[in-house]
Amino acid sequence: MADDDGDIGYSDGSEAYLLRFFEEHAVNEYELFPKDAPWAVRYHLSPRRKTLLSWLDFGPGGGRILELGAGCGALTAHLASLPHQVTAVEGAADRAAVIRARLPNAENLEVVTANAVGLPYDGLFDVVTLVGVLEYAGAFVPGAQPYVRLLAEARRYLTDDGCLILAIENRMGHKYLAGLPEDHTGRPFDGINGYPDRPGVRTFDRPTLDALLKQAGFAATRWFYPSPDYKMPDSIVAETALSRQGFAVLPLLELPSATPDGRVCPNFGERQFLRSALAGGVAGHFMNSFLVLAAPSPEAPLLAANDNVLAVAVNADSCPPLFQTMTRFEERGEGGVAVVRRNLHHLPPAQFAAGRQHIKAVEPYHLGSVSFLEMALDAVEDGDPVGAARLVTDWMELIASRARPATVGGMAGFAAFCRDQLGAGIYDGHANERWLPGSLLDAHPGNVLRHPATGDVRFIDLEWQLACDIPLQLLLDRGVNLVGQKLGAQARYLGLGESGGLPPAMERVLARHPLSRRTDTTSLARFTHWLFAAVTNGSLDHRLPPASR
Repeated sequence: MADDDGDIGYSDGSEAYLLRFFEEHAVNEYELFPKDAPWAVRYHLSPRRKTLLSWLDFGPGGGRILELGAGCGALTAHLASLPHQVTAVEGAADRAAVIRARLPNAENLEVVTANAVGLPYDGLFDVVTLVGVLEYAGAFVPGAQPYVRLLAEARRYLTDDGCLILAIENRMGHKYLAGLPEDHTGRPFDGINGYPDRPGVRTFDRPTLDALLKQAGFAATRWFYPSPDYKMPDSIVAETALSRQGFAVLPLLELPSATPDGRVCPNFGERQFLRSALAGGVAGHFMNSFLVLAAPSPEAPLLAANDNVLAVAVNADSCPPLFQTMTRFEERGEGGVAVVRRNLHHLPPAQFAAGRQHIKAVEPYHLGSVSFLEMALDAVEDGDPVGAARLVTDWMELIASRARPATVGGMAGFAAFCRDQLGAGIYDGHANERWLPGSLLDAHPGNVLRHPATGDVRFIDLEWQLACDIPLQLLLDRGVNLVGQKLGAQARYLGLGESGGLPPAMERVLARHPLSRRTDTTSLARFTHWLFAAVTNGSLDHRLPPASR
């Protein structure tokens, strides 16, 4: 609640650390952050925070944006990078101080310490944001209907063709239904049970939130669903994508859900649940978070500018800016769906001796095609592990059909790569077997599609490519390992036990296949270690220390 000076006494305990951090560091908002810091600090520093808004087209510039409840400035930093005037309103004085320290050189930014309601901003702003704020209205907005009042105030601040950007948890989200603790109270099922202890914070289901928006004067809405939630999203899925014939939503979602400390697991398989919800046309009611574009008029420019977006996926915190990417899935009318990729910061591709990051700027989305990975997961969930194994062996045979006999130059190139980058030889004894071009390194089961009706096969998103040839077995091992990881993450929901891994019937089929007989887990582990380190460090010429003998 606000004190006598108007300061809202909200804190998560991170403010003093953050103020000192920003006073002592010149921060690149998209550089890797201190991952050993407490969750409350990581939450404010992670580049993933910006994915919620970084995909939106805010227009050519010159407009005015009002951020209500700006917190410690994670989203303010993105808004201030736009060619617009930004007013960040934050009710807690120490948090407003963090924003000022975080963005000392932002000439287009004004930071105001004030309550979000009662501001003298009638009709001034083209965009107003309420991100993680509405749920607290019961604590800091006076009156009998605090939630409607806050939304109505946001409407008052907007121009007639302006737009509200609202983000909030869904009290009926699949993670809450599966027993994960409510984000604000820490108690499972609290929101689902209607907050029986009246904690002063409240989230909403979709029908209730929609009704609140309409009551506050927002006649037009566009619904999007951040995954895993609006706080730390990797992807944003539009409502229109959920019903788009042939568009695959599940590969874009981070499942299963997890708490920040990873200690609490969902009580049921969320992927299976969402498959059913998608088939029944009700998935939007059960996504973990809402991102809503709401406007008084359906003619609002922000709505029109983003109406063709089906989904967005951003890689923003597992690698430095050089490798960070944004992938947009855009509706192109009669032309189908386009996949548009770019470096998140418009940086040119870097040159490396060992390989490259390959980003194809635009390519068609293959509606109706399904990856071998998703088909295998579906088969296991449907109780058909043998069918899943056959899908994996189909993928293996498909990859093997692209292989060719070893060449002296190809083997020499791979040996040099192992010496220079891995610090050890891997896949010894494969000289007389088949090899693949290094451009197919990422042709794992998640990136190879097959149309169930036509059998047409497509390769997509071959992002990481080596300059040398690679043993066929390296890619086969990567692919089977990926399937095992995905199934292992759902092991408790598939009757596989806590140890995870492939179902026994699936393992037996794979073990009998000739392409499985040269599996080399030690070599795969060494290569995987290098690839992770190279991407994390921003150089495919990264060198591991020599392997100990």
